[in-house]
Amino acid sequence: MNFAAIDIGTNSIRLLIAEFNEGKLNKLVNELRTPRLGEGINNGVINSEAQQRAVEVLTEYKKMLEDYQADYRAVATSAIRDADNKNEFLSKAKEESEIEIDVINGSEEAKLSYLGITNGLNKTEDNMLAVDIGGGSTEFVFGTEAGVTEYHSINLGAVRLKESLGQNLEAMNFEAQKQVKKILSDTTAEMIIGVGGTITTLAAIDQGLEDYQPHKIQNYQLSISKIEKILKKLKNLSLRDRKNISGLSEDRADIIIPGIIILLTIMEKCSLKELKVSDFGILEGIIYNNLK
Repeated sequence: MNFAAIDIGTNSIRLLIAEFNEGKLNKLVNELRTPRLGEGINNGVINSEAQQRAVEVLTEYKKMLEDYQADYRAVATSAIRDADNKNEFLSKAKEESEIEIDVINGSEEAKLSYLGITNGLNKTEDNMLAVDIGGGSTEFVFGTEAGVTEYHSINLGAVRLKESLGQNLEAMNFEAQKQVKKILSDTTAEMIIGVGGTITTLAAIDQGLEDYQPHKIQNYQLSISKIEKILKKLKNLSLRDRKNISGLSEDRADIIIPGIIILLTIMEKCSLKELKVSDFGILEGIIYNNLK
């Protein structure tokens, strides 16, 4: 039996269809689209154009689910969870794409993400911090091999920061420092695991990948010095030139710098010089959770 997971976020909507074969997760379909559902996120409303783009993606994914005869679970996180008109979007999605969406709270999001992340790691520590920088929020999940011990979510994401502060990098840094400090003022994490588009993109840029290659992203070690070097390079490029950087997709070029600022702030607060990149996350967690 095939099972699928759909993650509906602020910037992207992702689909994973997989099967279990001899105890291993065999990924059959792994898709990502960026309809920017959280466009205009700071006013608390999902606009009609963004809704339509998202529904078109979900309609496309529904056909893939049917082709693979896969059961599924679709979850929505920050963008929909915080929207004043979320019920309007959920109804539209169900009616037009036939996809039913669960809006999950931060606690469940953390547990599912952590389940996926830890199942993909080749090495764990006793005191880990998983960081997921999204479009509208950033999640901090503390845990051990046994599971989640603590989680926090802040309304600080790459899209949200870009929309509220434009190109003002100094203001972005100040806002990131202010919000991250609330969570990491006394952390003793021994290891950071980075999840989400900002971090996987940095791993792709660092390796100069023309095409995204999950096996080269998973468990990749990314140092703070390399991240700072990438940021320095990107800051000196126009948006048009950024789109030509190997490893950086065109639809992420305008939000990569805010994402990097958030990440560097987190690493500095943790006093850690490197992180481990995870291509596994909430999608894999949903599928592993379905096995219970």
